[in-house]
Amino acid sequence: MAGETEGRKNSCGRETDAGKADCSCSLAGTRYCQFCDVNPGKRAVRITTSRPSDFTSDIVVEGVRYHVQTENLGPKKPLIVTCVLKDGEVISSIKTDCSNLMGGPGAKKRLVDLMDRQHLAAIRALKETKPRDRKIPAVYLDEVKCQLKEGKQTDALRTLREALSEHPFNPFLLSYYGCLEAIVERNYGQGMETCRDAIAILNEDVPFGQAAFYPVFYLNLGRACLAAGNKRDAADAFRKGLDADLQDADLIWEVKRLGSRRKPVIPFLKRSNPLNKYIGILLHRLDTN
Repeated sequence: MAGETEGRKNSCGRETDAGKADCSCSLAGTRYCQFCDVNPGKRAVRITTSRPSDFTSDIVVEGVRYHVQTENLGPKKPLIVTCVLKDGEVISSIKTDCSNLMGGPGAKKRLVDLMDRQHLAAIRALKETKPRDRKIPAVYLDEVKCQLKEGKQTDALRTLREALSEHPFNPFLLSYYGCLEAIVERNYGQGMETCRDAIAILNEDVPFGQAAFYPVFYLNLGRACLAAGNKRDAADAFRKGLDADLQDADLIWEVKRLGSRRKPVIPFLKRSNPLNKYIGILLHRLDTN
């Protein structure tokens, strides 16, 4: 039966024993690279591509099907990325810088070997950690949002720490964590840096349509800047968020909270009037462009 043989060939044609593979890869020491013999009773792996830039496997663990994919992003972005998906949603990922393997004799084989080891390490970790019992990022985020709505910032930070132990590269979790790290822990520099890292990861992982998520990411960054007393950077962050969604209520509230000494654009209307509010935001955008 496909996927249940004792060994398999990797994409460079080398015969590999799935239970005795050499896993001394650059991921050693991380939570993803957990080395042990593969349990044949749980193995259901099928390599569906022979391209050296793409490994794809389907694996079933305790009756649940997962999709594991490893890609070499190429010379312009020397990264090997492995993603584990369940029902089309990424539940974990591994990224390895492979710039040191680029060029020179045998470079292609070295890259393929690293991809093979990383791919197999991800499959082993998947089997060991019983991901069916783990919460996906969306579940953690819902819990965090409820805690924040109730004013339980410390509890939300605790939840995010637990979530990031399972999903360390998730940009949404990182964004909220950076914000609360600045507000609750008063670790301002690290908090702002984490928020910016989250935006960078979002841009990398979601190359198309990422702007739809900018409001919440720049909201969190702006709030971290405010906690640090950096109003200028906070205003810049809120402006970038409003560039993506002019009607975002949280961003508008934060802009009002910063305070504006300008007179209302339409003097005979209150400052809180929607016309004054939205025209003022538009003028602010023009002033800062």
